[in-house]
Amino acid sequence: MLLDAAKAVGRFVWEYLIPHAVTEDVALAYVGDDKDDWSAYEIMCSLRDVEPGETFIAIAEVDSITWLGIGITYRIGNFRPWPAEACRG
Repeated sequence: MLLDAAKAVGRFVWEYLIPHAVTEDVALAYVGDDKDDWSAYEIMCSLRDVEPGETFIAIAEVDSITWLGIGITYRIGNFRPWPAEACRG
């Protein structure tokens, strides 16, 4: 019981009080006119939140600094097309 409480406090301190870098993949949707311009794409959700059968246009890698529960993005890159096998779902 005491060990569980200590783990919970440690998790809180790590997630909210200590700034740390986070890298995650996100799903992109097309919202512009020029498909060759990456600014015409919008981040829709994290790949962890994509449900079976959902499809998007592309995937990007987002790097951010997280502190006090707030993520500050400093890089979006590694753009790649949505995998064809995911579209069959």
